[in-house]
Amino acid sequence: MLQAFAFAIALYAGTDRSADARAMWRDLNAVRVSEGLTPLAFEPRLCEIARAHAHDMVARHYFDHQSPDGVGPFDRMARAGWHFGYAGENLAMDTDERGAEAHLLSSPEHRQNMLEPHYAHVGIAAVETDSREYFVEVFSD
Repeated sequence: MLQAFAFAIALYAGTDRSADARAMWRDLNAVRVSEGLTPLAFEPRLCEIARAHAHDMVARHYFDHQSPDGVGPFDRMARAGWHFGYAGENLAMDTDERGAEAHLLSSPEHRQNMLEPHYAHVGIAAVETDSREYFVEVFSD
């Protein structure tokens, strides 16, 4: 029962910014194409995984790939029934999509995830709070 209550709170923490998630997807694919890579398909099921994690981070006041319960991105994907051979996750927190995208691209580890040639799908969530916006990108083959 407590888990269901925590999940319900997470659903209402912050405001979904789907337009920002779509803008991040377009920017991500523009970079991939400029590097000679195939664009990633926007996958609604991965978006749900990303959105749930973003809301959980906002509701429980943390910013990490691992939840306070020790649940990581691959656990979240498996629990949602998403099968993968290659997968990754990027997190960003900024005041807007452009700033978050710039920070991700300037980080070698995040840029590597964005330009991974094995990936074919991505789910992106953007959740706004009073002072900042949380972004989660979930990648998969």
